[in-house]
Amino acid sequence: MNSPPLLPQAWRIARRELRGGLRGFGVFLACLFLGVFAISAVGSFSAAARSGLLTDARALLGGDLEARLNHREMSEAQQQFFTAAGDVSQVADLRAMARAPSVDQRLLVEVKAVDQAYPLHGRVVSEPPLELSAALAQSSDGLFGALVERALLERLNVQVGDEILLGEARFRIRGVLTHEPDRSIQAFTLGPRLLVSRAALDATGLLQPGSLVTYSYRLRLSPEADVEKLKSELQKRFPDAGWRLRTWKEAAPRVRMMIERMTLNLTLVGLCALLVGGVGVAGAVRGYLDGKVFHIAAMKCVGAGGRVIFTAYLLQVLVLGALGAAAGLAAGAAVPWIAVKLAGEALPLPLRSGLYPGPLLSAALFGLLIALVFSLKALGVARRVPPSALFRGYVDTLRMSPGKGTWVAIGVFATGLALLAVATSSDRRLALWFIAGALACFVIFRGLAALVILGARHAPRPKSPSLRLALANIHRPGSPAGSAVFSLGLGLTALVIVVLVQASLTRLVDDTVPDDAPAYFFLDIQPDQVASFEETLNAFPGLARSERFPTLRGRIVAIDGTPVEEARISPEVQWAVRGDRFLSYAEGLPHGTELTAGRWWPSDYRGEPLVSLTADVAEGFGVGVGDTLTVNILGRDITAEIASLREVDWTTLNLNFALLFSPGVLEGAPQTSIATAYVPQERETELLREVIDRFPNVSAIGVREVLANVSRTLERFGTAFRAMAAVALVSGFLVLAGAVSADQHRRIQDAVIFKVCGATRRDILGALASEFVLLGAAAGVISLLVGGAAAYGILEGLMDVRFSLHPLSVLGTLATGILLTLALGLLGTWKALGQKPAVYLRED
Repeated sequence: MNSPPLLPQAWRIARRELRGGLRGFGVFLACLFLGVFAISAVGSFSAAARSGLLTDARALLGGDLEARLNHREMSEAQQQFFTAAGDVSQVADLRAMARAPSVDQRLLVEVKAVDQAYPLHGRVVSEPPLELSAALAQSSDGLFGALVERALLERLNVQVGDEILLGEARFRIRGVLTHEPDRSIQAFTLGPRLLVSRAALDATGLLQPGSLVTYSYRLRLSPEADVEKLKSELQKRFPDAGWRLRTWKEAAPRVRMMIERMTLNLTLVGLCALLVGGVGVAGAVRGYLDGKVFHIAAMKCVGAGGRVIFTAYLLQVLVLGALGAAAGLAAGAAVPWIAVKLAGEALPLPLRSGLYPGPLLSAALFGLLIALVFSLKALGVARRVPPSALFRGYVDTLRMSPGKGTWVAIGVFATGLALLAVATSSDRRLALWFIAGALACFVIFRGLAALVILGARHAPRPKSPSLRLALANIHRPGSPAGSAVFSLGLGLTALVIVVLVQASLTRLVDDTVPDDAPAYFFLDIQPDQVASFEETLNAFPGLARSERFPTLRGRIVAIDGTPVEEARISPEVQWAVRGDRFLSYAEGLPHGTELTAGRWWPSDYRGEPLVSLTADVAEGFGVGVGDTLTVNILGRDITAEIASLREVDWTTLNLNFALLFSPGVLEGAPQTSIATAYVPQERETELLREVIDRFPNVSAIGVREVLANVSRTLERFGTAFRAMAAVALVSGFLVLAGAVSADQHRRIQDAVIFKVCGATRRDILGALASEFVLLGAAAGVISLLVGGAAAYGILEGLMDVRFSLHPLSVLGTLATGILLTLALGLLGTWKALGQKPAVYLRED
């Protein structure tokens, strides 16, 4: 006689089971929902940001093609070529000091001067709404118009309609700038935006030879024009132009890179939440199947095979997993829409809401693999339940093996999970480290949870009955202690790592200001102002010391004869070849600098060009003393021999440069000077007022203000990571809730017996509270040790940042976890306290 087909028979059983409701699968669904939501939300937001950047690429660049130069404008021939190719817009960017005469305040601002053609793509938005030409025009009273960011109003204590000074020109604030189409997200800025016309910038007197001005020429082409072909033609026509050419396809590369890195890190934290939730999946499936042991034994007695039972319950897991994952995918997919709806143009980058299948498919696969990896063991055990269990009345499923075939399947799906994490990662190395760390955490926490149970078993018997019962509950058979310590420990560990890393980075920023740090960096000091500037500083009361260096901007184009595009450069020093860098020249070795290789040139040296590099840059470039470096300065390539390597302690904030040339090379080039001044904190404002009033073109950067800005940036990033770590912790609490729920029947029976023996509700509550406090404390101590070690490795190993413990932050995090553990545990066992003994005694 032929047996019925496997799948239809298994589906009939699964369908009947599902008709009975989802009781016992709440934690299963919640864990999958949280994990899938976290991964799909991060992926969808990232995809929406990338799509928005691509869609608005021309607006972000300001045109189809951009040519950017430092210190100087285009030549007449270059401008003619641009004008013949299409519509041209010119933008000038610089930093300067704005003054509010009504309140006698000064503020560093980021000035952006635009012409009549700006913007070629997109539009400028202001409050109140104004046409850009009207907002920036010069009025009959001689004042130019300006649009400013709201931060400028707040920090200068002015309002729309008030007057401000910039250099030698007067401006009327006509509105608040709320959106610039060509301004992408920036981690932090040195000052708020001040948008003016190009004619107004000329009137300020700030444009001097060597001024730190960036000129951007944007070109809008006809639809049929080939922008790549035009870019190649420009490079051939003007090989020595010294400009940086970018097409709309290359707009905002750093923003894309930042989005990719943030997406990777947040996705890994989300995957951590999903892995923690996997413990809840395993517990929920095991608890549900333990309740079906006699049902399974009965089915076997009437002829159901192990394959049919395994398949039937596997189908249930897949159906319910699909429900939880689908809900998480729906919520994650809605994140871009919600962000656009709530924030709109206030978002720091263009976001294109839409449905992005790629991230959703990845999140769905993660959810499916987690569900399979963590449920197969319980399903394999259920398959091997003997029919005799129906007559014995008890089966110890915890000690049963699921069989070799099931272990192989678990291994295959776990491998698939690891491969998926690597395949979807933009940084394969980091993904592999995460996988190794996750495996180590599972092994470590399983072992530590077993040690906690073993320690409870062999601990001395305390005099307090509540503590004795708490210790007994932790090590008794079927105790939720293992799952609780494991899941809560993982969640708390993720939170401890995030807290410690962020706190250490913030401490680094805060501690960067040493006692002898400069008060200000002064920029754009013109050559004819140097003598009077130094005279002003030296005459200022309380000045401890000052430093000054001439500065230029140049771009490294070749390393020991190899173009930078072809050179092998360490990721740690890639910053040195991204665009133009500040450089200088000096006769003597800078203050606080130590030579590590080579020799310093004589003070009267006037020979072939020499350059001194910092040791970290030289190591990242793979060069040493005797090799060469080629730098393009104002369109001219200068090849210099590396004469020495220097060790620089940047945390002292002494004035220094990664590249320092020998004398006799750069003196004739247009340049400005940068200086630092060391004065007591209480006299900083007075110094700023005196310098800016005498030298309106000079910009001042306050060290403390910059570092406070960095701290705010770190706090914003830290908030995102703490939120994802909190998801992992919530998953841990769900696992605890599932473990407590599965154990509720035994706790009710224990409570009844205690009451019959004379225990009061207060006695039982004390025992339960002691148990959960001990579990929370154990999980907290473990997470502190493991999380502290992981944070140490990340900071000292990967970031080369000094690790510090920050006990208050960590203890606050752990105390919160312990209190929530106590509250959740008591809430889950509250039912046991109110049961009447008579009902259960009659049943027995």
